[in-house]
Amino acid sequence: MKTKLVAFICLTLISVELSLAQSKTAEENNFQFGQPEHFLDGYSLNFQYQNGTAIHFEFYNGMAKYEWVAGPAKGNGNKDIPYRSQKIGNEQYLINWHETDKKDYLTVVLDFEKMLVHSSIIIGYENKPERKLKTVFSSGIIDHLKRAE
Repeated sequence: MKTKLVAFICLTLISVELSLAQSKTAEENNFQFGQPEHFLDGYSLNFQYQNGTAIHFEFYNGMAKYEWVAGPAKGNGNKDIPYRSQKIGNEQYLINWHETDKKDYLTVVLDFEKMLVHSSIIIGYENKPERKLKTVFSSGIIDHLKRAE
């Protein structure tokens, strides 16, 4: 009986210690896992893909807006798109949004420390013969960043 009690107390103490160590790591890293938020409200940035196309993003009031500033789609864009974001690392954010009118779904990782953008986009997911499904998996370089004040 005494051995079982000692074993129980030791296991309880180890469990508490592990739990405290895990929460301390999360607090030290200050990552915001859980419910997606609008961490990028007030931010704007320009970035260029490796193929020379460039885009301008703005985030405001839980919405995103973009405009192509270089390349064949120059001048095209969209605005007032509800977005979600999560902080996934130090100066790193995961963002997604769904452009229901265009049938596009976008997922982007912004790394402000390295000034890089990584994107995965499904363009025209609607099954229509006149609009061919296209996917984009690309990276780019942030050449302008304005942070929220």
